[in-house]
Amino acid sequence: MGTGIGQLKAEASIRLVMKGIEDYLTDPSVMTVISEIVIVVLEQDIHEKYQRFFQNYKTNYPHFSAFGKIIELIKGDITHQAVDCILNLTNSSLNQSCGVSGAILTAAGDKVKEECQKHGSLSSDGVAITSGGTLESKRIMHIIGPTRVPDYGPSIDRILQESHKNGFTSLALPAIGTGMAGVDVEASIKAILSSILNYLSDTLIPSLETILIIVIQEPIYKKYLEVFQAKSKELQALQREEKIVSAVLHGVKFNYPQKWTDISRNDFQEIILKDTSEEYKDVKDKFFQTASTSKFQITEIKRIQNVPLWQSFTINKQTVNRKNPGYKNIKHLYHGTHSGAIGNINRNGFNRVYCGENGTAYGSGTYFAVESQYSCDDRYSRLDANGKKYIYQAAVITGQYCVGKRTYKEAPHIDGDPNKGRYDSVVDDIGNPKIFVVFHDDVAYPEYLITFKKQ
Repeated sequence: MGTGIGQLKAEASIRLVMKGIEDYLTDPSVMTVISEIVIVVLEQDIHEKYQRFFQNYKTNYPHFSAFGKIIELIKGDITHQAVDCILNLTNSSLNQSCGVSGAILTAAGDKVKEECQKHGSLSSDGVAITSGGTLESKRIMHIIGPTRVPDYGPSIDRILQESHKNGFTSLALPAIGTGMAGVDVEASIKAILSSILNYLSDTLIPSLETILIIVIQEPIYKKYLEVFQAKSKELQALQREEKIVSAVLHGVKFNYPQKWTDISRNDFQEIILKDTSEEYKDVKDKFFQTASTSKFQITEIKRIQNVPLWQSFTINKQTVNRKNPGYKNIKHLYHGTHSGAIGNINRNGFNRVYCGENGTAYGSGTYFAVESQYSCDDRYSRLDANGKKYIYQAAVITGQYCVGKRTYKEAPHIDGDPNKGRYDSVVDDIGNPKIFVVFHDDVAYPEYLITFKKQ
């Protein structure tokens, strides 16, 4: 299918065919009489590529589907991948001659080297896209790769944003950071998968269908495979629960957060995280990126699982994603509060009725901070009788935004034109926003309640 007039490569075609079959047959709401499916191929070269895929599929095909995309782990050479784009982790001069980057430039040939030379210097957050030269890949995306785990998220965001801008349907990534950067192998694959899933959960990328992670070295592949399979099982269990809930809800599809548990049995739960869990560590580490460990100590982190609230948030998210395809429409921000508001927020979400308690400098909405240290201020996270303070880490639909004003009751029209609709949020500074304000109650979801105290 699609390999004729559709001009799909055989490798992409069979992946997508199998994804459709898997999605149908693993849906618990489907009761089918189908007992056999035959795929018939006329052209010899396509048949050989289909067969090659099936040999791997039957024995060892590490892959999973997330947010409508296929993510695969492949042991092989990135220069042999027939995709729309491969990623090259390079230096500022675009001429790195060692490691995977050197292999890519050598295999791509002189034309690509000339394009790189013509491009000139590459900034630390820049992206250069060249042709694929003599590779099977149509394009090569060149970036300076991350050297620390916290940098993976912004790097993956940039890669996927560029993929959307260029309309790529398939993308191949190397084992990021495991070469000269010296990042721990297990930490590398965990960061890659986490960053991809976080981006896809928040952002609609209509064109991209397949993300391949290519590893050539056996020891690295083994560790990647171990983590990849664990993540695949985790997602499959979650997707199974989602599908059961969706079937009950007349086929409406909601993607629940990966960490949620027992969603088919309990509509509302407050889960106290174990301080030894990776989830606890992730929330804590993000909090202390800006808050001071010498000033504050976290005493408890709760995950808030509120199914009706999440469904309402998801509907709004889908609307904004359709309106702003390719945008990173969701941000994970902080909101300081007091003990008296916690029960209401956990059950009913953030309510604009209470706006103005801490000022309305940018409009009459609900305020969120980019940095946790801002919300640590006693004006926003007030001490209770036991000396405890409270901050939410929230998923907020920020979408397109502009600078706010005290007089705003809702976000203004885009470019002042009513036909373009309204901005989704407002900020304090368009170039470097630290504060976001939203004007609708179900466009922010309280992911975690962080309880902490002063040292």
